[in-house]
Amino acid sequence: MVASSVMLLPSSLHVLQFQPTCFLPIQPSQSLSPKLHSSHIVSNASFKSHSASTQFQNSFKCQSIAQIPDTHILDFLFGDYPLIDPVILASSLQNCLSVREIRRVHSLAVKCYGNSVKFVNNNLISVYVRMGKLYDARKVFDEMPERNIVSWTAILNGYLKLGGDDEVLELFNELIEVGVQPNSKTFVCVLNLCARRVDFALGMQIHACVVKGNWSNLIVDCAVLYFYAQCGDLAGAFQVFNRMPMRDVVSWTTMVTACSQHGDADSALSMFLRMQLEDFSPNEFTVCAALKACGKKWDVKFGKQLHSAIVKRVFKDDVFVGTSTLGMYMKCKDTTSARKVFDRMKKRNTVTWTSLIAGYAQNGLGEEAISLFRVMKARNIFANNLTILSVLRACGLLRLSLLGREVHAQILRNSIQTNIYIGSTLVWFYCRCEDHVSAAKVLQEMPHRDVISWTAIISGYAHLGQDSHALQFLSKMLLEGVEPNPFTYSSALKACASLEAILHGKLIHSSVNKTYALSNVFVGSALINMYAKCGHVTEAARVFDSMPEHNLVSLKSMIIAYAKSGYCQEALKLMYRLQAGGVHVDDYLRTTVLSACGDVEWETESLPECSFQPM
Repeated sequence: MVASSVMLLPSSLHVLQFQPTCFLPIQPSQSLSPKLHSSHIVSNASFKSHSASTQFQNSFKCQSIAQIPDTHILDFLFGDYPLIDPVILASSLQNCLSVREIRRVHSLAVKCYGNSVKFVNNNLISVYVRMGKLYDARKVFDEMPERNIVSWTAILNGYLKLGGDDEVLELFNELIEVGVQPNSKTFVCVLNLCARRVDFALGMQIHACVVKGNWSNLIVDCAVLYFYAQCGDLAGAFQVFNRMPMRDVVSWTTMVTACSQHGDADSALSMFLRMQLEDFSPNEFTVCAALKACGKKWDVKFGKQLHSAIVKRVFKDDVFVGTSTLGMYMKCKDTTSARKVFDRMKKRNTVTWTSLIAGYAQNGLGEEAISLFRVMKARNIFANNLTILSVLRACGLLRLSLLGREVHAQILRNSIQTNIYIGSTLVWFYCRCEDHVSAAKVLQEMPHRDVISWTAIISGYAHLGQDSHALQFLSKMLLEGVEPNPFTYSSALKACASLEAILHGKLIHSSVNKTYALSNVFVGSALINMYAKCGHVTEAARVFDSMPEHNLVSLKSMIIAYAKSGYCQEALKLMYRLQAGGVHVDDYLRTTVLSACGDVEWETESLPECSFQPM
């Protein structure tokens, strides 16, 4: 049973120095155990004089365990030879290039000292973790008669690196319970875990211990900064950053990336400029984060400046920066510049190809996306899940049913239909191709369905005129406990309007009133349209008046509702407000109002003052 992750640490912690990568003893002259008498330990000098194992000794002197023949290892293990200096054993472990070599040194260490030398065992844990052998590392840890903080931190880092999050928490709690004082590397390890799990409560406690114990240094501060950034607490991250006595490129990059990832593009670009003013040169990760911020802000001007000033000069051959650059252009809808970046790249990977295909699909250029995908297949470049999603989107935009089915067959061959995003996109694709039967079949075969999956089938069926089935899918969705989003409500209300199902519409309206979707202008417009289609113009007007804000869609919906229900003066007044506010009234709206109202005579002096401001 994993212990609770929320644990207050001792505040009276003493500062420890970082241990070197090779864990050597601080005082080599100190007695290691009763067995390790100085006359029994073979140093480098004594090894040279030991003629019976010259090759064995020379191999250790060169710190190359791979050079030692198996026969010499066996001779030493079962023969009567002097003990090997533990410092030599520890150093040899750091030069091991395979698990086999590690186990050879491990066997020699056990032969000489059993499990009694802490720094040798710490090195064993470290190298086993490096090779991904967590079971062996844990076995060494469990068999140690005595452990220090280096031992604990080494095994904690092992579990963190290899995905054993629960074990990290369990061991960390055990470490506290036995009274071992964590050091800065321990705190960095646990902070990284908190960031990965978004465990804000535990991370805050670790931060408090860092402050109280005066453990702050550049590496620890960067870990605290990363924790707040990953948890989405930009205010906390800025507070930590501004208090850091020293900063490096990593801390600046963490801030730029955090702002970019959490939607604050302005702050991301501001930090990017500020770091250069303070004489920090951005690395490839900083540049990628800044380019992403330009894309989110649709700031193609700044993006082009960044492209010319830094990318072309410093990172022109970096595949990740190149991919981020074309992604930025695609977000800014500059598909021509994105293609130029792609064509000039000397190296491309799957992400590069996928970014361009996805960009084409998102910008409505389905033919270009399909064409590029065919080139990608012809060159035998691996297509990942995002590539498949983008191609399906392009097939849906162009209604290429045959090609989409070929992609579906490839999805089945690769056994990735269980992916919820791919399944939802397949539902959307089949609805776009007017094959509602296949869409329903895909939905039924999905092991897990989320709001996107259900919304795809509901909106698809409503668009195809299968309104009663769309409402049935809404009922099934609610039975599965999935909460609709504004798009789900809008699609369901469209189906109610087509069926003139006022009772269903009122039930949906009642559900909307209990959620944040009530403030969504598209949901409001759908409610207006539904009530108007069902002949309840008064209810439609009440919804319109209660909306916190109006956009062009809601105003047009209300104008058409008034006009088609015979409330001509109200319709014309709203249309006048649109025109007076500088909004162009399209031919469809004007024709609808005039054909419904005919020649209506009314005084222009009675027109209301324009309070509508264009979006």
